[in-house]
Amino acid sequence: MSTVESRTRKRFPRITSAAFEHPADTQALEAVKRIPILDKVFRKLMELGIERVFRIQLMGQAIHVTPKQCPKIYRLFKEAADILDMHEPDLFLTTNPQVNAFTFGVERPFIVLQSALVDLLDEEELMAVLGHELGHVKCGHVLYRSIAYFLGQIAGRILGLGGMASMGLAVALFEWSRKSELSADRAELLVVQDPDVCLRLHMKLAGGSKAVFSQTDPQEFLRQADTYEELDYSTLNKVYKLLHELSQSHPLPVYRAKEIQNWARSKQYQEILAGRYPTSEPTSGLRTCPHCQSKISPSFFFCPDCGKSART
Repeated sequence: MSTVESRTRKRFPRITSAAFEHPADTQALEAVKRIPILDKVFRKLMELGIERVFRIQLMGQAIHVTPKQCPKIYRLFKEAADILDMHEPDLFLTTNPQVNAFTFGVERPFIVLQSALVDLLDEEELMAVLGHELGHVKCGHVLYRSIAYFLGQIAGRILGLGGMASMGLAVALFEWSRKSELSADRAELLVVQDPDVCLRLHMKLAGGSKAVFSQTDPQEFLRQADTYEELDYSTLNKVYKLLHELSQSHPLPVYRAKEIQNWARSKQYQEILAGRYPTSEPTSGLRTCPHCQSKISPSFFFCPDCGKSART
């Protein structure tokens, strides 16, 4: 983790996840909640105490990041949590050659950074990752993401689900999981408040090499995203893309990079930076979006659900 010059970032007191949730995330989650078998998976998850087991393992074989343990990482973590106006959950650093970070847990969520990720990123990029994972907590993603992880690892064996049932549930959860990443990416941008940092991060997640990163061009990476979209000229290409993405828990890096750049230029993002966003104030006095009928804060001029101007 290389060090970069620190700077003052805006805070968002009492901000709610409605300020930055991606509409596709909200829609996909509603579909997931309607899956009948999900209750069975959730009950089994709780009965087995998976969250407690995982936490015990981490406490014994990972580093628990605190003000006195890895203080530089903790400082970034604390600032990210302060920006999103939330209490920081437990944070662990574990040895793993895979470049990754994840959030797990239902009753008491925790975040895990893997060592390869920390070694690859500079401080701003790592802070973006921490903001991303905190975004999952802020949006209430952790329950269903934990179920997705549980299902992918051991649900087929423990629950005795048939192949098609297990596969169907996994496909639905992964579809939502990919959409949930788009909301967390927005939280990532709100924390670092610099779209170039997010672009660098997603390039590193795609390339994964410090040795060649100085040779990469961010604009070429965004053009690569355009090229990927242009492959849809062929029906066969669309099928191949669908099959490739079907089992992915995250959207493709080129798509994420372009999506977050677009949101950085949006009115919604600018409204949040200006201090106009849904807050955790009492629900009385909420007004209705004239386009999608969603309930929004009186101080919010841009509807986070439909993306249209909330001014009448």
